[in-house]
Amino acid sequence: MSLLYRIGNNPIIAAVRRPEDVDAALDSRVENLFFMGGNVKEIIHAVGRTKERNKGAFVHLDLIRGLSSTDKESVDFVADYIGADGIVTPKSHLIKEAKRAGLYGILHLFVLDSSALKNGLKMAGNVQPDAIELMPGVITKIVQSLSDTITDIPIIASGLIQTKEEAASSLHAGATSLSVSDQTLWNLSFQDLQAIM
Repeated sequence: MSLLYRIGNNPIIAAVRRPEDVDAALDSRVENLFFMGGNVKEIIHAVGRTKERNKGAFVHLDLIRGLSSTDKESVDFVADYIGADGIVTPKSHLIKEAKRAGLYGILHLFVLDSSALKNGLKMAGNVQPDAIELMPGVITKIVQSLSDTITDIPIIASGLIQTKEEAASSLHAGATSLSVSDQTLWNLSFQDLQAIM
């Protein structure tokens, strides 16, 4: 199943930074969770609960204590022992490892300037991730540029999205979905956000 199908039904992805936020994410309308904090033991438990609720679970390798953010063995661990659907990482070699391990690979790009955008576009073209998480998600000019250039890879806007208007603006610029940590946005639907656009 393509990742676009998994994330395309609901625009909001819960960016879960603390274990105590898992319940709120599971009880919300979101269909996918990005785990962006905690330790390995907490993530194993949280991913298990997420899968029991038939929601997608994605682990940000760089942000989980106890997982190496550079070793391919961490990808195997996520696949074999954590049971997540995919990983989020800025490292292109781990995207390739995710695909080998049967996981979705989401390339995390932090675009600070035009050079970072150019390098990110080149990396995405080389690795062909299942999706791109673009930070910061409130820079609609960059979201638009990336979505216009890379039309076959879903764009997930992430970071600094704090209002309904910012969420709607990022979607209008071409983002497929949004990864947000603000729980007040977790229950928004496409219909809610289209009313703003």
